[in-house]
Amino acid sequence: MTRALAVLACLALLTGCVTNRSRFTALGPPYPPRAEGCQVEIFRDRPPERAFVRVARLDVHIEWSLWTRPSLEDAEAELKRQACLAGADAVIDLEERRGAHIETKRYHVTATGIKYRP
Repeated sequence: MTRALAVLACLALLTGCVTNRSRFTALGPPYPPRAEGCQVEIFRDRPPERAFVRVARLDVHIEWSLWTRPSLEDAEAELKRQACLAGADAVIDLEERRGAHIETKRYHVTATGIKYRP
């Protein structure tokens, strides 16, 4: 009986996990990556006032079940990491989508990485 409860508890923990996948796609000639942990601005409501060029499409995909519900704040660190890898200085054009398949929920954020012009 105790073993069965332990197995059920492990299964419950596994089904409550969060999975994160992300990538970027260059929108032209690739820029060299910036240093890991580089500073990246995120513009949620408006583009920056500085001149820029779009350099990459950024995608962050999070799947979860049961107890958690990801939000944009959960995806921000990965968006910034992908922007650094793409050579971008900032992120604009954020789009959030949610969906579900049976018990698995999906949260997907797409955005555009930009490079400031000199």
